[in-house]
Amino acid sequence: MIIELVRKEGGFPKADIEAVYLDVLDGFDYYIEEYKKVSPIDFPINPEIQPNTQTKVEFVPHGVIGHIGIWNYPFWQTMITVIPALLTGNSIVYKPSEYATMTGLKISGMVHEAGVPENVFITLIGGAEIGKEIVKSDVDAIVFTGGIDTGLDIVKNAGIKPLILELSGNDATIVCSDADIEQTIRGIAWGTFTHGGQNCIRIKRIYVAKSISEKFIPMFVEFCKRIDAKEDVGPLIREHARNNVDRVVKDAVKKGAKILLGGKKIKGEGFFYEPTILLIDRDDLEVTKKETFGPVCPIRIVKNEGEAVKLANDTKYGLGATIWTQDYRKGMELAKRLEVGTVWINDSNMPLICGEFLQGWKQSGIPSSQKRLWMFLKKRTVVRHKSKEPREWWFS
Repeated sequence: MIIELVRKEGGFPKADIEAVYLDVLDGFDYYIEEYKKVSPIDFPINPEIQPNTQTKVEFVPHGVIGHIGIWNYPFWQTMITVIPALLTGNSIVYKPSEYATMTGLKISGMVHEAGVPENVFITLIGGAEIGKEIVKSDVDAIVFTGGIDTGLDIVKNAGIKPLILELSGNDATIVCSDADIEQTIRGIAWGTFTHGGQNCIRIKRIYVAKSISEKFIPMFVEFCKRIDAKEDVGPLIREHARNNVDRVVKDAVKKGAKILLGGKKIKGEGFFYEPTILLIDRDDLEVTKKETFGPVCPIRIVKNEGEAVKLANDTKYGLGATIWTQDYRKGMELAKRLEVGTVWINDSNMPLICGEFLQGWKQSGIPSSQKRLWMFLKKRTVVRHKSKEPREWWFS
């Protein structure tokens, strides 16, 4: 079963894997309906300027898609490419993450069992060197989700071809003065610590209004003490990742951060790290400037929501953000000021079905403002002059 295989390779809590598995099942129906909407467009032409002219815009597949898989959501992230890419007539060269090889092979087997020919869905096993060769090859488009450094390397080496990149996030959450504290605490705790903190759209920074901070912070810490690091959070993918999280925490403490909870590796089998809450008073720390892929949550007290928005936007990333308020209108106004692709109000970390419109701003993603299925199509415009009469502006 694919759920058990993902759990075995990544160690993620079963509930996390089941949720995205069900999302993929819904995605089949969703993308089939989206595909039914794909048809040529008769583009209107001004008959006074171009008489006897017909223009049709057609949509055709890119051709061969090079898909470089990930390890934190290996089934979900692969299938949200496989379904729309194959539906629109593309073939795929797929390299699963070297940390989810068995899952990748299982996906490949499932795709072939479903009737997709082996030469339409080709799987290559290996490490980063294989991914680099795919990027430099003559595939027609590249799909990649992952860190910004790898994304920049792809941009550098891919040449001129369509790039569908969903890169790092540094999602902030804003706790407004009128937030429902109990709801906010539970939502943020899940949004920052779920899946081992190994989620591009997880809550990675908290900005809490000063007027509510003395109540919110101790209640948040007390609630998070109840979270089980092994059952609820899960391990990090490997020792190198855990060492990096520990290094980031120690760096923050060295520069003045206060540990309110956690802050240590958990001894024993598995790459577990304590759910960690830091209190900070500056934003030039690595834990706030870069994406920390682990169960670490820095909190900063701000004067008001305006300062929170300013700090939230002070980043090169623009994937997502969350707002906690009982005032719907205020939430919507704050959302309009945030420079990110997705904003959740009184919710977190739940993308639309199969990642639809999950596209970041700034350096968090390419492309933007498209439905996912349409990313796998290119456009051909055909302009037909239906008369034998020369155009009046042609040379005589």
